[in-house]
Amino acid sequence: MSRRWERMVEKNQKRLNQTRVKHGQSPIGTQDGAIKGRSWVFPLALATAGLLFAFTMPAERSGDSLYVITVILYLLLAVFHYFVRRPYLKVSKNALTWRTYTGEKTATAGDIASIQVGDNQSSVLLKDGKTKRSFSKVYHLYPMDRINEALTQFAAAHQIPLHRSTKET
Repeated sequence: MSRRWERMVEKNQKRLNQTRVKHGQSPIGTQDGAIKGRSWVFPLALATAGLLFAFTMPAERSGDSLYVITVILYLLLAVFHYFVRRPYLKVSKNALTWRTYTGEKTATAGDIASIQVGDNQSSVLLKDGKTKRSFSKVYHLYPMDRINEALTQFAAAHQIPLHRSTKET
């Protein structure tokens, strides 16, 4: 399909989805293929900081509302990061997109030097030689079978070197 045709389809799909949402129907074609994980390290650190503040509160400050609000906000931020701000890997036709703490990063097929897949961790090495993005079963609770399948198909479609590892680093 030509790029012009794809833009026309996207434009018409967007317009159709707007009218479907107005009529209370679910949008069509919005499956973006994002494979979601769940970050637990940063929320754990936030919750620990909030609980640390709560248990080390001085007795003379126990009635101070700002101190209590600070503790509650740390705990709410931990809950937000755990349930709402989930890491993901989106595999599109020509690019890989993932969420980092600083925002969304995209690497086109031409920017990727190699892909390594494993049982507990997969990684994408970019051609700049410095950037390596890892998708881990332990750290971000990704479903590694779906990640590995998507990365394998992406590597095969774009002739990117694919390495399979049995040991995890």
